[in-house]
Amino acid sequence: PPYRLLKKLAEKETSIDGEQYPFKYNDLIQILIRIKSTLQLDTPLVRCTLPAVIVGDIHGQFPDLQRMFSNFSVKGKAGWLMHPYVFLGDYVDRGKQSLEVIVFAFLLKIKFKKSIFLLRGNHECKAINRVYGFLQELQERFGQEQGMALFHMFNEAFTHMPLACLVGKIILCMHGGISPKLTSLDDIMKIPKPLVDPNTNELACDLMWADPMINLKGFKPNAIRGVSVHFGEDVLHATMAQLGVKLIVRGHQMMMNGYNFFANRKLVTVFTAASYYPDRANRGAVLHISSTGAMGFYSLTPAPLKAGGYKVFYGDHEDANKYDVGYILSVADEKV
Repeated sequence: PPYRLLKKLAEKETSIDGEQYPFKYNDLIQILIRIKSTLQLDTPLVRCTLPAVIVGDIHGQFPDLQRMFSNFSVKGKAGWLMHPYVFLGDYVDRGKQSLEVIVFAFLLKIKFKKSIFLLRGNHECKAINRVYGFLQELQERFGQEQGMALFHMFNEAFTHMPLACLVGKIILCMHGGISPKLTSLDDIMKIPKPLVDPNTNELACDLMWADPMINLKGFKPNAIRGVSVHFGEDVLHATMAQLGVKLIVRGHQMMMNGYNFFANRKLVTVFTAASYYPDRANRGAVLHISSTGAMGFYSLTPAPLKAGGYKVFYGDHEDANKYDVGYILSVADEKV
């Protein structure tokens, strides 16, 4: 049963190099069948009431997911029982426990359909998670044949994930950013699901990949990532006015403090995986928004390794986070 497995996973140790849970192949198959039917019910744009907790990129760092939930525990009640949660995507890749993270998230969604919202990140795409750790982890844990079968089933489930969430009617959440194709919330609702290849839909691609850039006017191709766009403050303000939203919350970029504002606090990036790069001790963060709209950030300090432990990081560093002390990447800096 989902609730029993949720509790077992929640009881795992929380060191950054935590042991992997002994999942059974047939249990995962059953979970994947159930989550696919659950996610099929979500529209491309989902809606969440306040209060809510917004969680950024986790990237296979299961201990950080556990530590995040512990911030919201009350009188022995698990933190994941206490609030609606909106996840901004990028559950898998990079870290060594992508399976724990995504299974825990899927079990939460199965159990609490109306209060858990799992948005799709750019790493919830087969072309990306084939390369940056998820496929390798599955095959290391289940062998080549079963690992590949799970890989295809997970990615099939990812195609049904929503791409944005409207929180409290005025806060728009997505993984990446805004788009020149985004003129109304109905535009998001019209994105087809299942969406196998986001590159076939410009708006979906931008919602999953776009980045802000200071000193930029309008949109320009995102040469650093090689996909989607950069957007400036002017088009951010104009788009938000068209949509009738007051704040945009997104993930997609590691911030040294766990979060960072852009465009006079009209946009905030939230990144939850602490100590993301092996050579940088960034903080993680999650955003809590109260029933009155008051915002607060919960910080996750870099977690120590066990004696003899190691930090796994699949793939190369991304240039998109070259200047990750904040948004100091500008048009003039781009080719530095």
